[in-house]
Amino acid sequence: MIKYVLVDLDGTITDSEEGVTKCIAYALESFGIKVDSLKSLRKYIGPPITWSFADAGLTQDQILPGIERYRERYNRTGLYEARVYDGVPEMLMKLHEAGKTLILATSKPIGFATKVMEHFKMDVLMDDLCGAGTDTERNTKTAVIDYILEKHGITDKSEVLMLGDTRFDVEGANLSGIKTMGVLWGFGSRESLEKEGAAYIVSTPEEAAEKIINL
Repeated sequence: MIKYVLVDLDGTITDSEEGVTKCIAYALESFGIKVDSLKSLRKYIGPPITWSFADAGLTQDQILPGIERYRERYNRTGLYEARVYDGVPEMLMKLHEAGKTLILATSKPIGFATKVMEHFKMDVLMDDLCGAGTDTERNTKTAVIDYILEKHGITDKSEVLMLGDTRFDVEGANLSGIKTMGVLWGFGSRESLEKEGAAYIVSTPEEAAEKIINL
């Protein structure tokens, strides 16, 4: 029986495409990397930001300054360029009413994640908010999940389910020894979720709530 549901943020609770892609473009262009289409940056929504910038072409020496540029705009504007997906508040309420413990599990730094959750009033629907610590501490999805398991004294991993939209959620959960329910309303694809080994795949928040309640 599932008792704990770990919920991803970007692409699962919020559609953060506008804010994240604009901030990534802002950072990349400061290093002379021209971005022709913000859509091309969608793949960087969800993964750790250090991986994203390395993949986008920044050198190791440029990554930390790039992150500073990203956060300069994100903290000022990008954080608010998002919306909560339709049906997600209702999904979280149904799971909470069913007795599930809901924990935010994001590789976004916890300071930013908390601001986002509070801004959209999603924090009141969660039992705990957990995210990355710093750029070098707890900065992967696996590290965040392991931190949650330890913090909450969870020893039976069969009682835990990761809810996320990308292969990074599935990969992180697999490495931590828990199952993932992949969601199709975010930034991942059925193909990538299946390839990484998601135990379940759902199309809507309503479907997710119904399936989790019955697991």
